[in-house]
Amino acid sequence: SNDMDGVNEEDGSRSFNVPLMRDEEIVERPAEQTTLTKRYTEEAVSFIRESADKPFFLYLPHTMPHIPLYASDQFAGKSGRGLHGDVIEEIDWSVGRIMETLREAGVDDNTLVIYTSDNGPWLSKKEDSGSALPFRDGKFSAYEGGMRVPCVMRWPGVVPPGAVCSQTAGTIDLLPTLAGIAGATPPTDRVIDGKDILPLMAGKADVTPREDTYYYRGERLAAMRRGDWKLHLAWTRRPKGKEPVVVPAELYDLSADPEESRDVADVEPATVAVMTTVASAFDAQLKADARQPGRLASAAGP
Repeated sequence: SNDMDGVNEEDGSRSFNVPLMRDEEIVERPAEQTTLTKRYTEEAVSFIRESADKPFFLYLPHTMPHIPLYASDQFAGKSGRGLHGDVIEEIDWSVGRIMETLREAGVDDNTLVIYTSDNGPWLSKKEDSGSALPFRDGKFSAYEGGMRVPCVMRWPGVVPPGAVCSQTAGTIDLLPTLAGIAGATPPTDRVIDGKDILPLMAGKADVTPREDTYYYRGERLAAMRRGDWKLHLAWTRRPKGKEPVVVPAELYDLSADPEESRDVADVEPATVAVMTTVASAFDAQLKADARQPGRLASAAGP
């Protein structure tokens, strides 16, 4: 977490008492966040060069553009779209640097590259946020602006150039997909919720890995999608110190209304009823299959 350490009395700037670590060793505290995007990128470049003669897996989750935002001197103030724009342009540079390294190493034609995000923009941060338009809302929401994110994949010979996929998929699908590509078998002693989406990546538009898609907010099942129907389930809001408030179900036809601006729950009660029943059964099964979260054992023991 970015815990605020203090405010510089001379220039009013903020510092965040967070460490930069290599494995279990703290190498810098507080981390110099203006350098993080470049330092992560150079680490990735070094790893690719060292690993190019054998199969490798690289996961690069940039700290940016999560707040607080920082850009290096090379990009700060250059985008014309404020600090958020500067940060995004530096991430774009990072992607270019990595793709250049793959080409230099002679492995770009045999490497699957996936570029995506984890959620929509944090709209309450205003100028430090992005935009999900034309989709509704942003981060912390089950509306499309909170859950639907860009995903770009490149794998010459497998992913058709210029192909667009309209099926629903998520990062939860990467485990079984990459395992299948690598010839590994996912564990069978637990339920793996992801689906193998290699057929979608290969441009097979008639393949549907899952009939329904479910949207959670924390442990609460908030919405469900079946085909073009998107149902936001009825739920009870319990404001502290106030009476509970029942929030009714909402239904949208994403083919005609991707902005989720026209609720048709009142005119499609049968659809609401069927989807609510299916969603409730899924939620119960998901929780029945749940495992306890893992715990990191300390040096003194578990």
